[in-house]
Amino acid sequence: MKTGILETGGLAGSEVRICRLAAPLDAKTAWKVESLLVRIFERGDYSFRSALSGKYSGTLNCTVFLAELRGRVVGAAICLYANRNPAIGLVGPVGVAHERRGRGIGKRLMTSLIDYAAAKGCAALYLGISGNGAAQRLYRSLGFQQYKGIVMRRLMRPEQQFDAQYFAKNPDVRVRKAVWGDFAPVQALLSCPCDMYTFDGRRGVFSSKYVEPTRFLSVFPEMMSKSAEYGGLINVLAAGAGENVVGYAAVCVSLTSAARHVAELDFFVHDNFVEQAERLVRTTLADGVAPNVEIVNCRCLGCDSLKQNVIEALGGRQVAALPRNVKLGDTYEDLLVYQLEGSK
Repeated sequence: MKTGILETGGLAGSEVRICRLAAPLDAKTAWKVESLLVRIFERGDYSFRSALSGKYSGTLNCTVFLAELRGRVVGAAICLYANRNPAIGLVGPVGVAHERRGRGIGKRLMTSLIDYAAAKGCAALYLGISGNGAAQRLYRSLGFQQYKGIVMRRLMRPEQQFDAQYFAKNPDVRVRKAVWGDFAPVQALLSCPCDMYTFDGRRGVFSSKYVEPTRFLSVFPEMMSKSAEYGGLINVLAAGAGENVVGYAAVCVSLTSAARHVAELDFFVHDNFVEQAERLVRTTLADGVAPNVEIVNCRCLGCDSLKQNVIEALGGRQVAALPRNVKLGDTYEDLLVYQLEGSK
């Protein structure tokens, strides 16, 4: 439903107005927004469609800023953040109809979005963008800076202050099931330059300390979709009263239909909480492995001693080593395969 017309006009009498809407959107408006963005980006995103419909609104706030001209949607910008803790927000998709570009619509949409996010308590906004075109120049003019790879970030406070506060060591840490409200903080965690090497080696999701990210907004939805479709569990490590997401673990039944008795494990933890990684993984295995699963595989790089230590502490044994199997920047690293026992 619409929650307010923010401004009207200002574009040489074009009568473009900027509106703010909150999910769930009515079906007609959602279709207009999605149609515009699919025309611009040539593909859709199931998670975005579901967010517009309000499917995730119990834990995830989805706010849409629209530019309308005589009832037609000519621009849209999306902001996502957790209902419980809005400290980190995601921006995207953002798009303006081709025939309306260069008239300041994108800047007006983004200015409205930034002001709204700041008022709601967002301390950092993240977005993913490739290339060095007009869109990136616009984001830079609005205070976004290159963070890692395709990821840009706009902070509402000094950089050292934000990182030190959000990822500060905290004895109050708990493991809980991941929800869609974790979308923004998990994406922020995965773009953070941590010492642990990889979260999802099969999809090439490595710590930005070693490989600049080339994918961003789609990573978390893909993981949630995989877990829902094939069976499994995704947990987060949440720190402090705000439950800042500082770790992530997933166990999922093998995608190979002939190996339904085998599950796959992976995890990623911020440097300040590495000592909690064993607890995170142990809990995820205990709660997420299906009764028919006999073996849990975990792959890690030969150079990733942090991950190896966690797996071995849980009784994992190395069953294979694939020399120079993974390209990591300009080098090739061995891929180690560990096995842990599944359900009894």
